[in-house]
Amino acid sequence: MSARIAIAGGGTGGHVTPALALGEELRARGAELVFVGAERGIEKRLVPEAGFELVLLDARPVIGRGVGERIAALAALVRATFAARALLRGRRIALVISVGGYASVPAALAAALTRTPLALVNTDAVPGAANRLMARFATRIFAGFAGTVEALPARSAVRAVVTGVPLRRALRDKFANAASAARADASRPPQLFVFGGSLGARQINELMMELAKPLAEAGVGIVHQTGEADRERVAAAYQAAGTRAEVVAFERDMPRRYAAADLVVCRAGAISIAELALAGRAALLIPLAHVGGGEQFANARELERVGAARVLESRGLSCATFSSALFELLGDRERLAAMSARALAAARPDACEAIAEACLALAGSRP
Repeated sequence: MSARIAIAGGGTGGHVTPALALGEELRARGAELVFVGAERGIEKRLVPEAGFELVLLDARPVIGRGVGERIAALAALVRATFAARALLRGRRIALVISVGGYASVPAALAAALTRTPLALVNTDAVPGAANRLMARFATRIFAGFAGTVEALPARSAVRAVVTGVPLRRALRDKFANAASAARADASRPPQLFVFGGSLGARQINELMMELAKPLAEAGVGIVHQTGEADRERVAAAYQAAGTRAEVVAFERDMPRRYAAADLVVCRAGAISIAELALAGRAALLIPLAHVGGGEQFANARELERVGAARVLESRGLSCATFSSALFELLGDRERLAAMSARALAAARPDACEAIAEACLALAGSRP
């Protein structure tokens, strides 16, 4: 009989993306899957689009909310946990995989209540609040980075293994194809790829606009994914300065853009860090300061530690500091090549397969 597995979590793309990657891998290996998410999360759209069954519970964020909202969220959590417990028993679920986020908590708690094996997948270098809460109940913890294990409580860390961040197979194939098609040409002007997530990053957009003229004078080629809100004004700034730039609101072929770049400027979400390593690209990282417990900054430090990235503090970052770091890197092609090689060495392209194989073993171990 095929393994029956529930994958719980969501709320944001950083949680849903690895969940879908694991779901696709487990489905290909014959597992029966049900996703458990929150009524308010983006999994409500993305999971059915990927062809998976999705059960929605009334999970709500607690952190950063007012007293009234926290009370309502805790009451909803109790109801959602009992609903999740009924789901696990009714479907005879053999394993719950939690990818984190507030949407994961009801099913993870239900796993603890029903003594169902629980696997945690933590893609950030710093464990999120949900995974920190549930780590004590986890049978196995799959960590995106070595720093993740170090940040876990000692009793939980012994059940952790560093696997890397699971990425979807179609994306990994695109990276492999883009890398094989890329041709290094040290004689051409340096190429820069700038992005700030699917919605863009206002701070990065503003910094790049201020440097439009010196970048034009240096002959730097730019691809800049700005988000819809800033696309027109960023494009206008580049055009006025005579900068060679392609400006898009949203980029659908990230592997091709990485492959064509000598340097990438971006935030430091776990998925971006994994992609930079997979693409083997040097990076200038500006972690978002206002995220949970400093996850992005810790993620960025993982690439900086191996010599693949330069990290700048986003809070209070001046254009002068950004400009100095950017042009220092763009002016040293040998350094960029070395950083790219170190990024590639840090890649874990088999993360998804390793986690899926281990999860199937955990599911099969339940009587």
